[in-house]
Amino acid sequence: MTILNRVSVKRTVLAGLLLAATVLAQHGPKDSINYPRLNAIKMPKVHETVLANGMKLYLVEDADYPTIDLRAMIRTGSVYESADKVGLAGITGEVMRSGGSEKYPGDALDKLLETLAAAVETSIGSSSGSAAISVLKEDIDKGLDVLADLLMHPRFPEDKLDLAKVQLKSAISRRNDDVGGITNREFDKLIYGAQSPYARHEEYATIDAIGRDDMVAFHKQYFHPNNIALAVWGDFKWKTMKQQIESAFGGWSKGPAAPVQPPLVRYNFDSSVSYIEKTDVNQSNIMLGHIGGLRKNADYPALIIMNQILSFDRLFKRVRTDEGLAYSVYGAYGAGYQVPGTFNCGCQTKSETTVKAINIITEEIKRMQDEAVTAAELEKAKSAYLNSYVFNFQSKGQIINRLLRNAYFGYPADFSDQVKAGVERVSMDDVQRVAQNYLKPDQMRILVVGNDADFDQPLSVLGEVKTIDITIPEPKIEAVPAGDAAAMAEGMALLQKTREALGGDKLATVRNAKIKGSASQAGMTMETELLIQYPGSMRMTLTTPMGDVAIVVTPEAGWQNVPGRGVMDMPPSQLEAQKQTLLRDLICLLGTLEGRTAQLLEPEERDGKEVAALQISLEGYSFKMLVDTETNLPMAMIYQAATQQGPAEVTSLMLKYQSFEGIQLPTAMKSMVSGQVMAEEAITEVTFNVTVPEGAFTK
Repeated sequence: MTILNRVSVKRTVLAGLLLAATVLAQHGPKDSINYPRLNAIKMPKVHETVLANGMKLYLVEDADYPTIDLRAMIRTGSVYESADKVGLAGITGEVMRSGGSEKYPGDALDKLLETLAAAVETSIGSSSGSAAISVLKEDIDKGLDVLADLLMHPRFPEDKLDLAKVQLKSAISRRNDDVGGITNREFDKLIYGAQSPYARHEEYATIDAIGRDDMVAFHKQYFHPNNIALAVWGDFKWKTMKQQIESAFGGWSKGPAAPVQPPLVRYNFDSSVSYIEKTDVNQSNIMLGHIGGLRKNADYPALIIMNQILSFDRLFKRVRTDEGLAYSVYGAYGAGYQVPGTFNCGCQTKSETTVKAINIITEEIKRMQDEAVTAAELEKAKSAYLNSYVFNFQSKGQIINRLLRNAYFGYPADFSDQVKAGVERVSMDDVQRVAQNYLKPDQMRILVVGNDADFDQPLSVLGEVKTIDITIPEPKIEAVPAGDAAAMAEGMALLQKTREALGGDKLATVRNAKIKGSASQAGMTMETELLIQYPGSMRMTLTTPMGDVAIVVTPEAGWQNVPGRGVMDMPPSQLEAQKQTLLRDLICLLGTLEGRTAQLLEPEERDGKEVAALQISLEGYSFKMLVDTETNLPMAMIYQAATQQGPAEVTSLMLKYQSFEGIQLPTAMKSMVSGQVMAEEAITEVTFNVTVPEGAFTK
């Protein structure tokens, strides 16, 4: 640092010290600073009205902006979908927008919105549906027409449904990657129950069960004007806007009213300890608590302040500052509009301090009941809430959306003001009273996600431990009906012809194969070298920008060696998938026909020509193979596999054959999922019966 810079820094520091001294001289110590009362919030005038068909309108004139925004809340939600089709509500809300309407199909709608510089969205959450559009003032008639047609006449095309299902399956396949996500998801199950509509989640089977007719039926049941509240704000005159909305929605007839009250929550206070094994982490995710409450509770303002003190003063100071056990620690007394939230506290701490952290959090919850808060704690918590209150009114849209939500759930329009006034009245006695009445530190449900081999104490010191299995259930695969003797005989005859076309008995002389080529996936191409020792060992080397990645599979185990991460064992599911890949290898499959069965299926059409289909089974594994009846060479393998989109049917195409030492092998392959190319492979060199380097398959 130069002398000039040092002088500048010193001057800045001195100026800061002088300013601080001036403030202290004028106001005294920080804790005695008098915070002025907040100015009154100026609320916009809301014109409320109801159309003849039952649609409720909330209209707010705002000439400050050139846009007009509309947001509808629909009385529906995922809590009303059946347990065997979890995900239906969310998919319905998504495909309403992506698929478009009768007048405005999805792709055409996208182009229209581009020309209008407009945006439209639809969605369905747990307890409500939403549809919103934002347009320039001069385009409001077109915007209303789009919104009305989407709500009244969605198309629900099959291709957009398929895309939504693929995306959901992809999310399911990754849901155990994030420890925090696991903790939140499984804690909700502990509080509400695993099968509760407030805790259940999508599975492959529930997504597969959803069809277009289900979306149509769900929409027909809940989307009616008398189940909709529509808020509009922007540069318009409210009487004119009402007429425009009547014109757009007036022809929509009333329908059956949706339930106002959601499914009940049943909860018994008790204590439990649950554990989820996650051996690949060195920290524990901890969450503990019990059921929370409702916002309409008269004690809600006091609970806000209690939670503020517990979380931001006591837990933060004790767990992070004093003990140094966690970077972040939290507490939250959750209160819902219609359904009780959850009271939960937790942190992420190193494995070796897991039980210690749980005990300290529990102690601080008990201290909220036993030890009155100080005047300083109370003032700090109230000031934090009240000084952030103004940020609830930063825009007209924010204000109108809150008003709409309050109306939807049956709360008064000024509910936020009532809560603020309640917070201002909260006393130290109120905080201790609600802590004693609503917190149950001896009846909490404790969840730990981590590696118990490294814990400071066994979790059993806290109580009987229940281990939770978070394995993702695989989708059910329809079994191919067993064919009659004739179909089996014809299948084996065709398989024999395929063996002869590939090289016949030469296949049986191959002990190993060294294969060089390339693989392309997600826009990245890598050089590959594959060494297969038949029948059950494989070593693949991938050349990547970060260095060589080695993947090894033997009959007993599998592992990977990744630059920067070292040697890692394969999860059982990945090892099984690699072994299945070996079984589909043509030399492994057809080196001998012993132990194989092949059933001739109905012929299929590929690229305008009829091809033979075989269902092949060996070592308990089954897949389909398509065969060109002119050459008897395999054209494709069709099988179930884990993909980036979750478990799916994969079609591996064999596009070009070449002879290597008298054996025909495909040199160009494509792997397809739902019609999309997921990966491509090319083979440039094949050598049989090479000298295997020592240790090639040794860990």
